[in-house]
Amino acid sequence: MAQRRDRDPAPLAEVLARLMQRRGYARPLSLEQARAAWARVAGSDLSERCRVAQFRDGILTMEVSSAALRYELEAFRGAALLSRLQADAEAPPVQRLVFKVSS
Repeated sequence: MAQRRDRDPAPLAEVLARLMQRRGYARPLSLEQARAAWARVAGSDLSERCRVAQFRDGILTMEVSSAALRYELEAFRGAALLSRLQADAEAPPVQRLVFKVSS
């Protein structure tokens, strides 16, 4: 296939891919991938007490059931959970975990 010159029109697939990325249409898929990855990594006990609230710009925000659980995750288990998420081939690219107590 010949290389495209700057003045040639861009292929429709390329234009649509850029538009979808800019508008954030692919985000719901990433959120579902993050939820599935969290369930795999955290296990059933922890998954019952935590909920994936948001995934944006590589930051996975988790709502937890109590302040004590939030402290435990931030102080002791967060780094290991993040490493396991990053090693999960099916997970979106998580760079940081944030825990907040659900209201």
